[in-house]
Parts: sequence; C-alpha cells; structure tokens
Amino acid sequence: MRWDRVAIGEPPLWFERRQFTSDAFYAMGPLTIVPECAELFDGVVTDKTGDGRAHCWTHEQYAALVEAGILDQDERIELVEGEIVRIPGEDECHGQVTERLAGIIRGAVGEDSVRIARPLWFNRVEQLRPDVILLRDEAARDHSRPPAAWDALLVAEVSGTTLEIDRELKSLRYARSAIPEYWIADLGTCSLTVHLDPVGGNYRNVRTYAADEAWCSSALGGYTMSVERVFGRTVAEVS
Repeated sequence: MRWDRVAIGEPPLWFERRQFTSDAFYAMGPLTIVPECAELFDGVVTDKTGDGRAHCWTHEQYAALVEAGILDQDERIELVEGEIVRIPGEDECHGQVTERLAGIIRGAVGEDSVRIARPLWFNRVEQLRPDVILLRDEAARDHSRPPAAWDALLVAEVSGTTLEIDRELKSLRYARSAIPEYWIADLGTCSLTVHLDPVGGNYRNVRTYAADEAWCSSALGGYTMSVERVFGRTVAEVS
C-alpha cells in the first residue's frame, strides 16, 4: 500500500494520505462511488479540475469504499477534511495504555458504552477514530447507524507521535462537536490533559494532570481518575 504526504488544517499539519491502485480505482466506477470525470493521478483520485486537485471524499463514499472491500473496515485510517489519511501504527506501550484507559472507564460506567478505536462520524467529510470513546447510553444501544460525534460523552487519544495532531486539529474537531470531555494521554510525559467546557469551537477549561494527580470526571459520574492508574509501570520508566 502506498501513501503520500498532504497538509491539512490551519496551521497546516502533515498527514500520510492513502493512495489507490488502478484496480481499486476502476472498481469504483461501476459502483458510482466517484463521479465519471474522476481520474487517478499517481495513486491519488482527482476530480479532473485541471489543477490535479485531490477528490474530496464524503462520509457516504468512505462507507461505500468499505462496503465494496476497497478499504478494510479495520484499516487504521481516518477521513479528515475529505482526505483519507493513515493513523500512525501503535507500539506496545500505546496499546497497553489504550486498553488500560478503556478498562478504567468500563469499571466506572460499565462495558456497553465504551469503544476502542472505532469510527466516529463528525460531518459529511470527516470520520475520525479516537482511541477510546464513551457513548451516551441510548447511542450505545442503537445499532441502526454508526455512532456520531454528538453521541459521545468522552473521547480520549493516546498520544506519542500524534501529539501535535491530537492537541491542535483534533481538539478543535471535538470541541466544535460539543463533546463534553476530551482527554489526551501523553506517552512522552505520562501526563493526562483534560479538556472541558466546549464553547464556540474551543475548550475553555484545559488542565494537564501529572502522574501523581487525580481528578473527578463528570463524564464518568464523578468517578475519581488517577493518572498513575492510566500509565501503570510506564510512569516509573519515565521518572
């Protein structure tokens, strides 16, 4: 599989954009996933505008690519501003902290509402895949549609190489969607940054908690979250 680099957002952040083979592109035609005027240029689907501009993928087209088997539903990719981009591969530490974080949340609110690395629909051209999602009860029980941003009480990202993207781009997306709580678990410092009170597209209350600190989470019904429990032995390794 091939990737190229693309800048997204303001200020621009660099992502790896997914490219397509000619076979995959031709398979899109009969399924009317892309318009007839679309072309494939060096692995990138374009809209034949004359300037080589990449096609802006919609949520519906993204879902159709998955349904047709052109994209794997478990592929580590996201839809960001109409671009299909790669989520950097996770290492063992990332996986352990993600599982530990999800386990703590499940222990506080129960199993049914917690999702790990599942797609979350934001708008017509964006579908992100937070590391951990806590859904509202009614959304967790609704299997008739994929969950959307407004169904989430809490999202969390475990950040290593993605820290800048999680701090800058994703915090804006989550705030604009009025997700009540957003956590960033920073693997580099073993700290946890909590974003609260989304207003006007930004979180008004942002605080970073060190390894020896804790706080009460409203999304978890007042449950006391210990940062040291999230990172486990990783804390000792950093300190």
